[in-house]
Amino acid sequence: MSDQLTEQKKNLTLDTDWLSAAGMVALFLICGFLGTGTVWLTLRGSFTVLRISWATPLAAGILLWFGFSIPDRRFSIPAVLLALGPISRIVLWLLHASAETQSTNTVFIRWIDSTVCFAGCVYVVYWFRNKISHV
Repeated sequence: MSDQLTEQKKNLTLDTDWLSAAGMVALFLICGFLGTGTVWLTLRGSFTVLRISWATPLAAGILLWFGFSIPDRRFSIPAVLLALGPISRIVLWLLHASAETQSTNTVFIRWIDSTVCFAGCVYVVYWFRNKISHV
């Protein structure tokens, strides 16, 4: 009985700085809200086909540049997946696709975007699991 009283209790410690932990919490919140909002808009049925503007190829180019220039796969794969949306809209615009095809593409791309957002939330949980230890 006395051994249990003198034995030290285990405490949790964070193996990183607080600024990184706060950034990961912010990433979790942003990804969670964006993913939930995208799923909500998709399930609610508000399918607005976005028009092609000068920002569409710019966004696709920036996302592809991030995807191929960042050596860490945890960030390059989501960037390439997020680039699928603008690229597919450009391709459908060039092919003069019907509004129904573009609407179906919008739904498909929204599901990809929400999956990437929820994968970001899962990564934050995994990151915290690796950074928290018992002392």
